[in-house]
Amino acid sequence: MVASDFQSEREAYAKLVRLLADAEECKRSFETAGMPIPETLKRILGTSNGHGKVSVPLVTIIPPHRANRPPESEEGWISVPIEEASATSLVLASLRDEDKPLLARRVVQFVLGINPKIPRGSVNNIGTRLSGTLIKRSDEGWSLIDRKKAPLMREGFLWGPREVFDKTELAAHRREAILHILRAFPSGLQTVQIVEQLRGCNWVHAPASKDLVKADMELLEAHDKVRKISNSRKWEVIA
Repeated sequence: MVASDFQSEREAYAKLVRLLADAEECKRSFETAGMPIPETLKRILGTSNGHGKVSVPLVTIIPPHRANRPPESEEGWISVPIEEASATSLVLASLRDEDKPLLARRVVQFVLGINPKIPRGSVNNIGTRLSGTLIKRSDEGWSLIDRKKAPLMREGFLWGPREVFDKTELAAHRREAILHILRAFPSGLQTVQIVEQLRGCNWVHAPASKDLVKADMELLEAHDKVRKISNSRKWEVIA
């Protein structure tokens, strides 16, 4: 896609977001006035499913832009902030770019240099646990059996297909997607609506259920990333 096409697409999405925000504001005005919501407005905001639950139209949301996406990355790869990486992923990432075996103490130094909270013994245990499956150990050091099964580390992020990440890392990927989606809905979304949007984004490769997203929202709220909109069940991003 050329730059002009990309810019046009961004402008189109921005106008759609403004339209939805205006529609939500209009809905609140009708509710304040005690008037029924016009059918046209209902269709813009999403039709009732017959149980009083109103869905939000699925909007095609482009994935977060990564200026530092590595040229080695493949279609369908996701990124996880390095601070969210597990000890196992850090060990494997430390070996991916090495052309020769890396001494165990060098692996430990690498991992603890990124996350000092990881116990030194845990790193050694990872080598034992993955020996013969993902890691080859010898007198010369540790090396990967298959590079494709290890994440790639570049400029503060781990990159790779979904299969190389564990549940906690996929949860971090999902939480980043939640924040990105909420920015496209200034008027906020309920938890079930966030689930719908996550499932509608083909670039989100983490499982999405009401319980998982509920836990995500509690964690994001604890870190002052999101908040409940007063007198509603909707969430919004804290700028």
